[in-house]
Amino acid sequence: MEQHKLTIDMNEATIDQLRDHHFALFGLHAVATSASGVPTIWLSVHYLERHLELTWQETYSMFTARHQGMAPSTKIVPTHNYPAPLGSVLTVSGNDGAGIVTPGGPAGHMEIDNTGRMELGAGLCIHDTHGMYQPVGIFDLIDVDLFQPIPKVAFFFSPIPHMAGEVATRALGPGILLDYSKARDRTFSVEYDLHDGWSVGNRPHAQPIAANEPLNPLLLVRSSALQALAMQRQRITSASNIRR
Repeated sequence: MEQHKLTIDMNEATIDQLRDHHFALFGLHAVATSASGVPTIWLSVHYLERHLELTWQETYSMFTARHQGMAPSTKIVPTHNYPAPLGSVLTVSGNDGAGIVTPGGPAGHMEIDNTGRMELGAGLCIHDTHGMYQPVGIFDLIDVDLFQPIPKVAFFFSPIPHMAGEVATRALGPGILLDYSKARDRTFSVEYDLHDGWSVGNRPHAQPIAANEPLNPLLLVRSSALQALAMQRQRITSASNIRR
């Protein structure tokens, strides 16, 4: 569990314009996965200041949800949510997504096994700046899904009302993608100007995001290695169930 921090500095004209037009700050967190899915808004901040400080803990949970559409703006509401450390396995047996968490999963990953007959939605939650578990995406749970958090976060200011857990397949406006694996103390400071945008410059940890840019390629790493590992884990699970 690591604390991450972002400081955003803005001038008086920018913060006045953001407040007058009811802008909020939104964040989306990257994840590697074996499953098919879409990203969701992970955090939202509606109280803006010239010197805005955000902190969050990389604390994880696994969730399941009754199968829902993945269209943009769909609000994902977990049916069951299970806080757990990396390396945990959630075995789902109930048709409503209920299950049991045990150790024994791949190191550095979260594993969700669907041993029931219902196709469900599932995914990884991470604590947001309010200490609430929020989904970072929604994925099809058919057999075995594997997830690995990636320390990259995209941030956007937008005047359009959004909420945490909402499916977002395109950038909410001009944004910035920050790679926290390149921050020694898990802390970044950036500047934002309403006319000039985010201070990306030549910073190797920062990548600009164009308005309306597709977010799946930036935030969801559909890993062939994880797909192969998921198939291997599925064979192990199936063999264990047969022995029982």
